[in-house]
Amino acid sequence: MCNEQKLPQKIPELEVEEPVLFYHSQSFYSQKVLLVLHEKNINFLRYEVNVAAGEQYSSWFLDLNPKGEVPVLKIGSLVVPESAQIINYVERNFQHEPHRRLLPRDLQSEQEKKILRLSNLISKLPIGTISMGSFIHVEFSPNPKPPFIAPVRRALVSSDRVMSEQLKQHAKDNPIYSEVLLRKSDFYARKRDIICKREDYVKLLERLEEILGEVESELNSQATQSNSDWWLCSPQFTIVDCCLGILLYRLYSLGLEDHLWTGGKKPHIERYFARLYTRDTFLRAIPSRISTLRTMWNKTPGNYKLGVGLLSASSVIAAFLAIRK
Repeated sequence: MCNEQKLPQKIPELEVEEPVLFYHSQSFYSQKVLLVLHEKNINFLRYEVNVAAGEQYSSWFLDLNPKGEVPVLKIGSLVVPESAQIINYVERNFQHEPHRRLLPRDLQSEQEKKILRLSNLISKLPIGTISMGSFIHVEFSPNPKPPFIAPVRRALVSSDRVMSEQLKQHAKDNPIYSEVLLRKSDFYARKRDIICKREDYVKLLERLEEILGEVESELNSQATQSNSDWWLCSPQFTIVDCCLGILLYRLYSLGLEDHLWTGGKKPHIERYFARLYTRDTFLRAIPSRISTLRTMWNKTPGNYKLGVGLLSASSVIAAFLAIRK
């Protein structure tokens, strides 16, 4: 399938002064960086990497990030790979108007400690393993949202099974980056052991619930103090809200919200999540309807595409009717 689509053989010529973000709209880590860039009011250009066609393993992209992973931020000749490094870089280097700090200077010491600790806890969650495990142990996520419909989930599970071997082939094709790609191949092999065993996946969900329990307690404490207009740790939307907001969106997309917070389980998180949709920067960071439908089409096996086509048509009609109301 990779050979059916023509991909660039070298890094696209982008003679611009603005930062360029190489990303994928459905990538959890890309979404987190997008939210940070929008919150900091940074002007940037986007280049969406064709992950469905394997563009992340093209030689030009491996020159940007030898791991073959999005996102990557390029500013002139400077290349910053991986979401954590990108976020740290832009927070340090874009602090003055019109940009704003996501770790404001006027925070109290205790607030800053909470923000950094909770951000660190959330960032350490293995979101890829949690995501893929939800496709296998479907009893925990009975209500997945597009693009994670059943045919797409099955296709992603099938693709994940062979990813370790595919990475070994990419290592052969790109010997200069073989060491990094082989380490990634080993990681995928180990990850398969975790997601396939129900008891291991349950432990992951329990750890996730512990962290969300801390979040719920923090939100509850603010409500008790009548700080109803606060975000997680502050009246300002900070770095921890970027981390938490995109995490909740991913869990919701996977269909894990009923297991984790809705139905009275964590009412403060439920209200917090609804409030995110009133924030323009959040809406700009998550995938558009068109982007989601395109991902569904690219990831759906041919024998399922008629059904996806019908779903896409119904989605467009529904959107049209919503606009008309």
